[in-house]
Amino acid sequence: MSGPLAALAAADRWLFLKINVEWTCAAFDRLLPAVTDLHRVPWALGAGAAGLALWLWRGRRRALEVLVVAALAVGAGDMLAYRVIKPWAARPRPGEAGLPAVVRAPVNGRLGFPSNHAVNSAAAAAVLSVAYPAGAPVFALAAAVVGYSRVYVGAHYPGDVLAGFALGAALGLPLAWFLLGRPDDGGVRRRRKRR
Repeated sequence: MSGPLAALAAADRWLFLKINVEWTCAAFDRLLPAVTDLHRVPWALGAGAAGLALWLWRGRRRALEVLVVAALAVGAGDMLAYRVIKPWAARPRPGEAGLPAVVRAPVNGRLGFPSNHAVNSAAAAAVLSVAYPAGAPVFALAAAVVGYSRVYVGAHYPGDVLAGFALGAALGLPLAWFLLGRPDDGGVRRRRKRR
């Protein structure tokens, strides 16, 4: 590897070491491993289930439509990243590549490109942003925190996360626009189909 690709790889390693080794604190050491594996935190599961039930109850059919589209986007992105791109790219995680990574959470598998957490959070954020445009900054921030946590805990390079964000958005946005309608059309296509 030479030229621009070598420079990008060097920048990726440099930024990984800054985030994972140098830019750390005790609060993030406790918080970000929980963020990265939220599905393993009992109170988060309960709060998430309660929030989902409330959203479905209040949003009824629209909330269910959004949930189904988000599940499709996340499922497609997760499968594509894990089954196709990771084996093809075969990029080892930072610790597997010999970097002095501080691993703060369980790492699943030795391949890291792209980050499935980033793909999934970006796909969900994209669908939710199309469905609820006013909440787009919050959805993007939540995805960004998940992505940052993956670098902080030593599981991924920043480039793995950025590629995951790009893939998740590239799948989630068109799927949401096609199935839910673009934000600027007020769901006109969806309403016309019901007549």
